[in-house]
Amino acid sequence: MAADTGDSVDLEYPSSGWKGFFSDHFGPSMLWALISIGGSHIAVGPEFGATFGLFAVWVFAIIYIAKYGAWELGIRYNYGVGGNPVEAYDQLPGPKNWMQWFTVLVFGVFYIAIVGAVGMSTAAIVSFLTPLAVPQAFVAFVGGAGVLVFFARYSLLEKILVGFTIALGVLLVIGVIVGPPSPDVVTGTAFSLDLAGDRTVRFVALFAAAAGFAPTGFSTSVLIGSWSMAKGEGANQLEEHGLDPENEKYHDYIAQWIKTGRRDFNIGYAFSFVLLAVMVILSSNVLYPNPPGDGRFAVAIGQILSESFGPWSFWAMMVGAFAALYSTVITLLDGASRAVGDVLPMAMENEDMDSDLIRRVVLTLVVLVSSITVFVLGNIPVTFILYIAAILAVTEIVFFPANWYVVKKNLPERFHPTTAWNVYYVFALIAVLIFGAMGAAVRLGIVPQIVDLLP
Repeated sequence: MAADTGDSVDLEYPSSGWKGFFSDHFGPSMLWALISIGGSHIAVGPEFGATFGLFAVWVFAIIYIAKYGAWELGIRYNYGVGGNPVEAYDQLPGPKNWMQWFTVLVFGVFYIAIVGAVGMSTAAIVSFLTPLAVPQAFVAFVGGAGVLVFFARYSLLEKILVGFTIALGVLLVIGVIVGPPSPDVVTGTAFSLDLAGDRTVRFVALFAAAAGFAPTGFSTSVLIGSWSMAKGEGANQLEEHGLDPENEKYHDYIAQWIKTGRRDFNIGYAFSFVLLAVMVILSSNVLYPNPPGDGRFAVAIGQILSESFGPWSFWAMMVGAFAALYSTVITLLDGASRAVGDVLPMAMENEDMDSDLIRRVVLTLVVLVSSITVFVLGNIPVTFILYIAAILAVTEIVFFPANWYVVKKNLPERFHPTTAWNVYYVFALIAVLIFGAMGAAVRLGIVPQIVDLLP
């Protein structure tokens, strides 16, 4: 950072009131929320609620509390520096640019599987509503999402996707109010857990999947950074004017941008949890104790509002679930391709690379390869999502300490985490390491072996 010139610079502060906030700054967090609402809310949440009832709400609450820290650190860097945390990953100890290359791997390869998983769930619902088979529906709708992302501007995507999210949220919340769970379900599952027989294995598998997909993977701190930068958010004017962030006269400016970023993210985070809790409650009421699995996925999702509004709501829920899943596909395609376009030039230390060309190439490859994957696997929407989610619980942990490191390295000391925050980060990181161990145990088949040894 260049030394402060001492000249008077008119910095643009964020809007402080709620009206200005919603008109000028609100949006990146809702795009982030869309990523979780598709996979965890429409597939993992109902499967968990239908299997273990209302106890699943407590499980998701623990996961949300433990995982918040990774994104809070990303937001702290994003808005406090005015950049994407991934740009500072080259400062991490170890081989040169290793974390940036890992980020490219996550968004360029892992997200093919994630798009495939969420897209398959979308196609399962489309297949129920239309004559199309699941692979045909996948190609038609995921391919269509790719075309939209290829040509659309960020601002248009934001408006479309936030509209999808709010409409589904209103529908689900009203559904819980009109048709709450029966007293038997509440007393039988809210504070107790039946782990008889093979249900222990099922619980650990669902917990690991929930930890991987709910609210979403840690890599999305990079996506929030990309979307925020596309929207022009954060304290980036200091760098543009060659001003020293350590100078105390700019600390109020930095503080206000961090406050704005947290406000935006906290709304999206709370909204995501409320909707997930609502989905668990509705599935506990209608589906428990018969989880839908792959074969009944589409029908079961449609039935979630039936106890609240009657038969007509089946079709409303099907349309709402499609909107949530499809908007997630669009968001994933936009976020993954945008992230690779931003990060690959950093990893290769070549600023002359055409980020927009990279974005479009990656977008095309993700659509093509994920389509081939779905043709090979067939119609297994729930199994595919649970499998990919458990892998995410293992692989994406590293983004948490990476964000912690770059915050300490780059922000003025005033904006470093307090002792209380650092204590929370330590316990949260231990928790997500346990989540990752559970995911690994599930994928390696260790959990059934342990259960067999129990008396």
